[in-house]
Amino acid sequence: MIRVKNSLADSVWKTLCWFDVFGHAASLEEIHRFLFWQKANRKEVEDILKKDRRVGASFGFYFLRGKNESVIARCGRQFQSGKLWKRVARHLFIFRITPFLRLVAVGNTLAMGWPKKNSDIDLLVVAPRNRLFTTRFFLTFWSQIFGIRRHGRKIAGRFCLSFFLAGNSLDLEKLKIADNDIYLAFWAATLIPIHGDSTEFFAANNWIRKYFPNLKLKTTTRKFRRKNFCEKVLSGRFGNLVEQILRKWQLARASRKKQNSTKNAVVISDEILKFHESDQREKFLREWQKRVNS
Repeated sequence: MIRVKNSLADSVWKTLCWFDVFGHAASLEEIHRFLFWQKANRKEVEDILKKDRRVGASFGFYFLRGKNESVIARCGRQFQSGKLWKRVARHLFIFRITPFLRLVAVGNTLAMGWPKKNSDIDLLVVAPRNRLFTTRFFLTFWSQIFGIRRHGRKIAGRFCLSFFLAGNSLDLEKLKIADNDIYLAFWAATLIPIHGDSTEFFAANNWIRKYFPNLKLKTTTRKFRRKNFCEKVLSGRFGNLVEQILRKWQLARASRKKQNSTKNAVVISDEILKFHESDQREKFLREWQKRVNS
């Protein structure tokens, strides 16, 4: 990771600029939690924000001076977040009936706190190495049956099943597109687990603390549960056969998607399945650097 020596004031400014890339007026808690590369207490961060003439403040939120409209936008996003989280809560049962699920976490715009009216609900899913494709099949099936899966033009408020990891491949650092892949670190740091045990995942991604030394992760620990019927049936040799069939079928479909995707948007292997329409990490980094230097 490329890191330049920063004063605390520099780090506060760069953090606020990062939030501005997404038009997000940030609270003191958010700026402190995601403070770039510096360990500090909230009072120190608050004092710097109040002294910096480049920073505006309103209703407890901070933003780049002149960007007052970001506070109004934030209020609308909070309202939309509430609607989407209620939708998540109503469909948690889908994860309980899906076999082999080890972790489900909400990511991207909803986890970060800035969904729009047409936003979907991005999910990160972790499954055992030898049942990744079986898990994906059943989660897709149940999500489709209950009308909560994103597909075609049906996007808003639906689950986007775009990121699957095998339990032995949890470290996301290998997906970095540059030494200073801030968005990937931020994306991982903002994940909110909603089902299963997240301790192994965050332990494997402890590298994100290099970016955010003040970070406090939202972890969950899965309570013991008995195997459901599908897990019992698909645990042995028959399950191995089903996994191989589903693997060949899904990889063939995935390869076609990759041909039509932008660089870094799709990753396909036996341990990682990442399907995104586009990868905007380079764009976000450029926009952030513009704000930092302006």
